[in-house]
Order: sequence, then C-alpha cells, then structure tokens
Amino acid sequence: MENTVNFRTPAVSSAPGSAQPVDVRLMGDDRAVRALVAALQQSAACGPATYKPMRDSSGTRAYLSVVVPVGPAPAT
Repeated sequence: MENTVNFRTPAVSSAPGSAQPVDVRLMGDDRAVRALVAALQQSAACGPATYKPMRDSSGTRAYLSVVVPVGPAPAT
C-alpha cells in the first residue's frame, strides 16, 4: 500500500464568503477509497491523500483537504 503525505493546505483566501478547505476522512475498502480519492482529485481542488490501514485492518483510511467553493445558501 502506498502512502502519500502532504502537509500543505491548499491555498485559498481566508476572507468571509470565499472558498474554504474542508478536511475529509474516508474509510472503507482499499480500492473503493482510492477510487473515490482519485475522482475527487480530478474533479475538485484537493491535495494528495494520506492513506493508512483501518484500525481493524479491514480496509483503508484516507485523509485529504478539499476546497469547497462558495455557493448559494442551502434551502431550509
């Protein structure tokens, strides 16, 4: 299993109302987690993931930051 470590946070403006990074933890089957990370990296502004085995050794954990664009306020 490959481990990619990146301690750099994506560059975004910290002004209110601007895009902000969101730290994400994914847990599940190794192939599924890696496929989801790859899809996120292709479609969203996010850095490399750090992969670690799950505590019960039944899968993989991935940690990454995704930049979430500012959009309209969600309907309530």
